Amino acid sequence: MPYLEINIWKGMDEKKKEILISRLTDTVCEVIGCPKQAVHIILREVPKENWADSGVQHSVKFKETK
Repeated sequence: MPYLEINIWKGMDEKKKEILISRLTDTVCEVIGCPKQAVHIILREVPKENWADSGVQHSVKFKETK
């Protein structure tokens, strides 16, 4: 039973999540030879202000321009 846990920024488009899940599932099945029913995926959405690297929050580092 493959189990994938992916952390992404909060707010990803639902269609992109659907595509990501589908492609991850297909890749796991192709590589290890398991049925799709055996693949479990959890997407964890993390707000940018709760994600940081090099001491800088992603909400600051990747500030969106409007």
